[in-house]
Amino acid sequence: MRANSRSPRHPRTPFAIAALAALVVIAAAACGSSTTKTSSRSEGAPLKVAASIPPIQNLVATVGGDRVEVISVVPAGVDGHTYEPTSADVRALADVSILFLPDFELNPKVTELAGENLADDAKIVDLNALTVPEDDLLFVDSHSHGDGVAHGHQRNVHTWTNPVFVVPMIDEIANALIAADPDGAETYEANRDALKAEIAEFEVAARTALDTVPEANRTLVVYHDSWSYFGREYGFEVVGALQAVDFAEPSAAEMRRMVDQVSEAGVPAFFGSEVFPTSVLEQVATESGVEYVGNLSDDKLPGEEGAPENTYLGMMVSNVRYIVNGLGGDSSALDAFEPARG
Repeated sequence: MRANSRSPRHPRTPFAIAALAALVVIAAAACGSSTTKTSSRSEGAPLKVAASIPPIQNLVATVGGDRVEVISVVPAGVDGHTYEPTSADVRALADVSILFLPDFELNPKVTELAGENLADDAKIVDLNALTVPEDDLLFVDSHSHGDGVAHGHQRNVHTWTNPVFVVPMIDEIANALIAADPDGAETYEANRDALKAEIAEFEVAARTALDTVPEANRTLVVYHDSWSYFGREYGFEVVGALQAVDFAEPSAAEMRRMVDQVSEAGVPAFFGSEVFPTSVLEQVATESGVEYVGNLSDDKLPGEEGAPENTYLGMMVSNVRYIVNGLGGDSSALDAFEPARG
């Protein structure tokens, strides 16, 4: 049966246990036939691995260097929460040795696809389950979409927008690659350490820039709640999410609630992403009189593929600039930081 990589440094949390149980069920169903699927790797060929979204793909590729070939199940520029896997994804996953997930629950369809189509000797690495202590988890209230039905609490899975949480994820990425390819340990460890040093440099610059946002403006009003871990780390109240939990277009009543929420926050800007419905958010901006900044990203890397900014760090530099500038701060502390690894 397929293995799930786990760190000995963190106790199992309830959500990690639930993730493991679901993976076992999926894997058992996938292994119901007498045919055993195994991942293949030619002598001297790169280790084939996958990540569910581009930011995690980039982290894995940076640690792996030339020794790994990394695909992203969710294509560049596509919303990782709602992506519907294709037959091409099925074929691509058949030969990978490891699948890295930021969280089992981010896109259940991708997780199910993995359980059904990964080789039996492949490993699934749930980075949140390995690295985020239970006490650090945040939860969000879901809400009805015009039907009056509330749907309880949901765990917020977007830990990777907080670079402090990404550091132990990089350790776990390196651990998984070393376990699969021990001969590459020296390369993986060197790349791991270099990337962690670069994230530490960025984090200092980001914190300096974010500290310039006036106290009265230190509220992030967001369309999708990807920023609660970021906000907690850097001293921002996060208001939202404005988006319905089922990712559907908002009803008229929810539009009114959005306008009121944005107006009541008393900040100069609210934030979203280009993968969200721009016309809806522009209408909210018009009715509230508050600027809409539609450039934040939790899963889309900026720039063209291969460009220095087309990285996890490039994404976070852009995000911090948009937040700081939108809320009246000074982002110049980021000017000297050039993300160069990818």
